[in-house]
Amino acid sequence: MIIFFKIPFLTLTAFFLSPFASFFLVYAQSDYKVMKNSKSVVDYYDKMDDKSFYQQKRIHGMKGELNNYSEKLHDLQERFDQIFYGLSSQGNFRTPFDLSNQPRRPIIEKSLDVDSLKTKNGIENPQIVDESLNSEKSDNQLAFKVNAPGTFTKDDEVVSTFNPHDRSNGLGFYLFLRPGVAFPHKIHKSSISYKRYEPGISTNISGGITIDRFKIGVGGFYKFNSFQKSSKFHSPLVNLTGQSETFAGYLDIGYDLNVFRSIDAYLGLGVGYYLSFIDDKRNLSTRKDHDIFLTASTGLKWRFNQIFALSFGYRYFYEDEVPAHLGEFGLNFEF
Repeated sequence: MIIFFKIPFLTLTAFFLSPFASFFLVYAQSDYKVMKNSKSVVDYYDKMDDKSFYQQKRIHGMKGELNNYSEKLHDLQERFDQIFYGLSSQGNFRTPFDLSNQPRRPIIEKSLDVDSLKTKNGIENPQIVDESLNSEKSDNQLAFKVNAPGTFTKDDEVVSTFNPHDRSNGLGFYLFLRPGVAFPHKIHKSSISYKRYEPGISTNISGGITIDRFKIGVGGFYKFNSFQKSSKFHSPLVNLTGQSETFAGYLDIGYDLNVFRSIDAYLGLGVGYYLSFIDDKRNLSTRKDHDIFLTASTGLKWRFNQIFALSFGYRYFYEDEVPAHLGEFGLNFEF
C-alpha cells in the first residue's frame, strides 16, 4: 500500500516542478548566449587607427605630466650637477619631452588592391584590410621621442646632458641695481672747523658676465650726504652748511653661494676711482676731491626664478672725505 502511495506522489511532484525547471534552463541558456556574444576589450576599437590614435593621446598626456615633474625637480638636477661635477646648470633647463608634435590620425595610402582584400572566400574581412594597410607604414614607429641634448660622451654613449669639463655651460650675464642708505662715520676736526655728515642716499649699478658662480664686470656709484647742524667754523663761530656728492666707477668682482633652495649669499669686491664735490669753504664754494677707492659688499639674494632676484645687503665704501656704511636693497637680473 505504501509503494502505491509513493509512486503517485513522485509523479505529481514532477508534474508541478517541470515548468519551473524548463524556465530555469531557458534563462540559463539565454544568459550564456549573452555572455558568449559580448565583445572583448580588444574588439571595442573598430579600426586599428582608432586604437593607435587613442594610445598616442594617452602617451602625449603622460609626457606633459612628466614635463611638469621635470620642472619641479630642476632644483634637484642643479644640486646633482654641483655634487657630482662641481658645476651649476645656470638656467640651462630643458624639458625632456618634445610636445610640439600633436598626435594625429595617420594618412592611409592605398597602395594595395583593397577590393581583393575586402573579401576572403566571399566573406568581407575589414580587419585584414586595416592590418595590411598599416603594415605599409615605416615611419613614426616610436610612440614618442626623448630629447637628448647631451654633449659629453664616454665609450660612444651619452652619459651627461653637458660636458663636466666644459666650463662654458655656466656662462651668462648679470645686471644689478642696488639703491641704499649711506651712514658716514668719519668726523673732520681741525683748528678751523668741525665737520660731520648726516646719513644720505646712494645708488649702485653694475653689470658684466658670470662664469659658473663667479661674476666680473664694471660698476657705477653715486652717493649724497649733507652736513649735520653741529658742523661749524671756529673763528669766527659760524654754522657750516653744505654737502658732498660722490661719483665713482670701479671694477666689480663677485661670488654667489647657494644657502637654501632659492636663497643665495653673495660676496662682492670693487676697486676704482672716485670724484667728490664738497661745499665746505667759508664762502660756500665747491672744492673737488678725487682718488682711488675700495668697496666691499655682502648679503642675501632671494631668487624668484632663473632671471630675477631681490637682494638685501651691506656695503662698505671707503673714500677720504665721506667713508660710509651702506644698507642696500637690490634688483638683480641674471640671464
